[in-house]
Amino acid sequence: MKTRAATPTGPRACRGFTLIEMMITAAIFIVLIGAMVSVQVFGLRVYTLAGTKITATTAGRETLNDIRDRIRSCKVVYVGTYSNNTFAVIPTGQSQVGNALQIFAATNTPVANTTVFYMDPTKNCIYMISNSVISMEANYTTNYLCFQAEDYQQNVLTNYQNNPVIKVTMQFYQWEYPIGYIGGVAVNAYDFYLLRTRISRRAKD
Repeated sequence: MKTRAATPTGPRACRGFTLIEMMITAAIFIVLIGAMVSVQVFGLRVYTLAGTKITATTAGRETLNDIRDRIRSCKVVYVGTYSNNTFAVIPTGQSQVGNALQIFAATNTPVANTTVFYMDPTKNCIYMISNSVISMEANYTTNYLCFQAEDYQQNVLTNYQNNPVIKVTMQFYQWEYPIGYIGGVAVNAYDFYLLRTRISRRAKD
């Protein structure tokens, strides 16, 4: 004969959580949810900050790559100044430092068909002129003298040499949202970046 276990009866049979237990459980749940939300917000801020920095330097890196490829495959390259739609080579005896770079794909390339990179201080942009077509290469640039010709010891040249080392320096800024704020002195509203490289041509005469 099987006997059935006795089922407890009375107040103990329907006992639930006490008010203190419910309050402790709710407090722990709120703390966990708050921690998860804080981590999520922090991750979004880091992602936004990294995206801002990458966006700010992408155009600069692409410009450096374009200049590098053109210099390495060219025959002649000059550092000079560009204004009023005219490129002027730095005179002999002066430091070969300027806001423009003129690249000849071949020794017999007509001047009208050369490639010119120049910094426009009125628009804070670096432009490229190729086959009479003007295109913007990098925005938010701040330094006027972006190009200089050096020797193999990194000394600035004062006269043209057959195969100079071209130093390219680009400094530029961008609004750093959401770290930047509106109003007040806004000391952290802008973040500044610097890209620098040295290039020499591969083609030999």
